[in-house]
Amino acid sequence: MKIPISHRSTQRQQRLFFLGMLVLFIPCLFYLDLSYGQFASGLERIPDMARQMMHLSFEELPKMLRELLTSIIIAFLCVVLSVLISLLLAFVVARATTPNRYVSAALRAMIVIIRTIPTTIWVLLAVASMGFGPMAGVVGLLLPTIAFLIRVFSDQIDEAGRDTAEAIRSVGGTWWHVVCNGLLPTLLTGFLALIAFKFEITVAETVILGIVGAGGIGVLLQGYISFYEFAPLMLGMLLVFITLFLLEMGTNLIRTKLAGKGSK
Repeated sequence: MKIPISHRSTQRQQRLFFLGMLVLFIPCLFYLDLSYGQFASGLERIPDMARQMMHLSFEELPKMLRELLTSIIIAFLCVVLSVLISLLLAFVVARATTPNRYVSAALRAMIVIIRTIPTTIWVLLAVASMGFGPMAGVVGLLLPTIAFLIRVFSDQIDEAGRDTAEAIRSVGGTWWHVVCNGLLPTLLTGFLALIAFKFEITVAETVILGIVGAGGIGVLLQGYISFYEFAPLMLGMLLVFITLFLLEMGTNLIRTKLAGKGSK
């Protein structure tokens, strides 16, 4: 006797999905006009590039470390400013705690608009208005980071806050009592874990967006790529890898400890 593991409608939807992906795959290949010759020639150049990148140049190490520190500081300032703004607005946006549902709906619409525009576009707009440098990086990353944090914070508030908010209001508590005395102490552990996770992502973004003029080590990497300076490029890539690896290990440790405290 066979035991069905899914509904027939679900299986049918899955088949249609994969069939649609297969049908679209071939036209997409032809639309992009992918060249096998270009791919093959690129593969032939890989050994030569690998040999060049095996030689590390430490001449510009001090400059790289300064610019890497700049990237980390850009991410840190951006996340701190975003948290200060997002913590208050998240309680206004969340349906469980919003003082006005029309304001909540308007803010949700703004968040959707901000999140649909790629972060690179925001940084390019900041670079166009303020010029190249860290200022453009902080300003360009600020809006998408705020939108992300408001979204995840408000979702957590809606998941955990409705019963608490109703209980506090039933005994005469104000909106500030609901936020400061009821929900924030309960949700703070989860918020801190999300902030640590977002900081890790933002550091990676600053490295990438530095290539378009947001400051930091990305500017140096772009210069090395442009002039085919593989030796310093490899050192820069190693520094970025080590930094992001350590950040991920650190944020994972923080999230694990916070999760352990939150479960007690």
